[in-house]
Amino acid sequence: MKTEIGGDRLGSGNKQSVSLKNYERSTHDLSYLWRSSMASGTLVPFMSEIGLPGDSFDIDLDCDVKTLPTIGPLFGSYKVQLDVFECPVRLYNGKLHMNMLNIGMDMSQIKLPQMTMGAVYDKEDLSDNAQVNTSSIYSYLNIRGLGRTADGKKKAVKRDFNAIPYLGYWDVYKNYYANKQEERGFVIHQSDESNEWQTHKCHVYVNGNYQGNAYNNQIQITNENQGGYMQTEIRLSYKWNNTIAPEGQPNLDEVFVDLNGQLWALTDLFYNFEYSEIGGTYTVICTGNPAGWTGPIGINIAVVMTQGNLPNTIVPGTGEPYLKEFPLDNIDNMRKNILAAVNSPNAYYINKDSVSPYGLGLGNPTDDDEGWGEAYCKATQEGLGIKTYQSDLFNNWISTEWIDGANGINEVTAVSTTGNEFTIDSLNLANKVYNMLNRIAISGGSYDDWLDAVYTHERAKSVESPIYHGSLIKELGFEEVIGTAASQVDGVSQPLGELGGRGRLTGKNKGGRMKIKVNEPSVILGIVSLTPRVDYSQGNKWDTGLKTMNDLHKPALDEIGYQDLITDQMAWFDSVTDIQGNVDYKSAGKQPAWINYMTNVNQTRGSFAVGNDEETEVGQMFMTLNRRYGQGENGIDDLTTYVDPSKYNNIFADGSLDSQNFWVQINNKITARRKMSAKVIPNL
Repeated sequence: MKTEIGGDRLGSGNKQSVSLKNYERSTHDLSYLWRSSMASGTLVPFMSEIGLPGDSFDIDLDCDVKTLPTIGPLFGSYKVQLDVFECPVRLYNGKLHMNMLNIGMDMSQIKLPQMTMGAVYDKEDLSDNAQVNTSSIYSYLNIRGLGRTADGKKKAVKRDFNAIPYLGYWDVYKNYYANKQEERGFVIHQSDESNEWQTHKCHVYVNGNYQGNAYNNQIQITNENQGGYMQTEIRLSYKWNNTIAPEGQPNLDEVFVDLNGQLWALTDLFYNFEYSEIGGTYTVICTGNPAGWTGPIGINIAVVMTQGNLPNTIVPGTGEPYLKEFPLDNIDNMRKNILAAVNSPNAYYINKDSVSPYGLGLGNPTDDDEGWGEAYCKATQEGLGIKTYQSDLFNNWISTEWIDGANGINEVTAVSTTGNEFTIDSLNLANKVYNMLNRIAISGGSYDDWLDAVYTHERAKSVESPIYHGSLIKELGFEEVIGTAASQVDGVSQPLGELGGRGRLTGKNKGGRMKIKVNEPSVILGIVSLTPRVDYSQGNKWDTGLKTMNDLHKPALDEIGYQDLITDQMAWFDSVTDIQGNVDYKSAGKQPAWINYMTNVNQTRGSFAVGNDEETEVGQMFMTLNRRYGQGENGIDDLTTYVDPSKYNNIFADGSLDSQNFWVQINNKITARRKMSAKVIPNL
């Protein structure tokens, strides 16, 4: 390599040039097998390797996926995708970004960003995976534990780790997996609140004397939210309310409580409000032969109050996992914060106070007996990002604000027709701007999208975000399995010929080989995902709303702009109607006009479109990968393009969010040539 003494300068001649010895490269086999359980819809790192300048990686990927047995055959498949990226260290250090003077004389000034993680060491829990859950993002990025305490006592511990792979993961998420039109992302996070019912019982005694052979009295139970608890049940019991039990204590034939006109006997144990009709006035009716007893008798009414909006009722970080929403802007903000710290002599630290998703799982356990919480790293699948569905009619739209909102395309390109301001020139200009802005909006709206849309030039892309190098794509199908022997499962007899299923990779295969030439210190990051290819069953097809022949497509009206994506096509309950037939439609966003004529979606009907009912055993929706939109008070309550893994676990016995029903094995065949001697012992 040639260089000029004191540094290269343009046009300075060759008289002060010197030759520096090149380092030779050697070949190294970095191949390994990676095995893990997984859930669909999650983005799981399977590779995190350091790349140095001059390195070249020849990567050949292969994978195998198996599943736990399904409770029935599954008509559906999953896309298995393995993607490889290069994340330069320079992206996460302001001094390297600026190519600062004299920094090369002391590279110890370049501090790598650090991630401060908190956990608890407990000698009573000696399992290998006690501190960091094996399926958390930290484990997948090769952090397996923080360490033990010197005295072996249960204490909170903290430790700093290199944060480059963690930062690269979320940068990749924003640039390659997130839906920028929604301007949000989702991450699996452990709840700080209990998912179990927290109950509190208030006992109401109704006292009185017998008159004849019947006892009647009224009690008032009000609909109160007392300390965050809401009434949801009334449990009934009775006892003789006296200090000295009478000889031959009489027995009551029945004790009833009249709840809103319906009598409930003690044999029914309790009346369940089902979270709706709470509170009211109830009559307590006792019948029987008191055998002359005239003393007081008490009816014990236990009002069961179920947890409402209480503060944390459990140790933080020990609840059930859920999908935590965060603004995509936070990923850009993290980069800005890192680069803004260019003048600091210290490393940039990510901790529990950092913006989500970065700080969510890092925790802050304290050293007192009550402070073992917030050790989120022990939670199942903690910190894994959630990907979007495959592109289709209902998962691709443009934000309405970009088109119709303030400073949107329609407002920017509006042509005034007042006075004498309207001219053909202004119309032509507005039309050209309109077309240009539409190209930008369709492409995504970022700077790179702007360059592609405006100039359509094949260019050398600036490395300001992780670089995508290639993928391996396979298809996971399901085959039926027929039981050939009778069996018992949880005490229930399973007959001969019981249908089940299991997942296997089909012969479909695409990609898998890539060559990476590294030009600066980087992290080579691989991410695997399983995406359900979904069916739809809840919506009204678009053509059911046609009223006249004039509603049909006409070629002369092609390229007219955009139409609304009517959510009635996704789920019928997102539209409001009345007895007169008036319909109020909602829109998820904008799509190109007439797109319904150009594409279609998978559909299910019959019992495949009915949710499984354990009592009637009618529905077989669990045998398909249905996109089941949730119905809230205002229509669809999960209008998003992001996968909810729990909605595709109902074919398996364990349908919870934290279940991992897929077994993935990846063969990372990596041959690396790098400027490093293969000799490990010096020649003597």
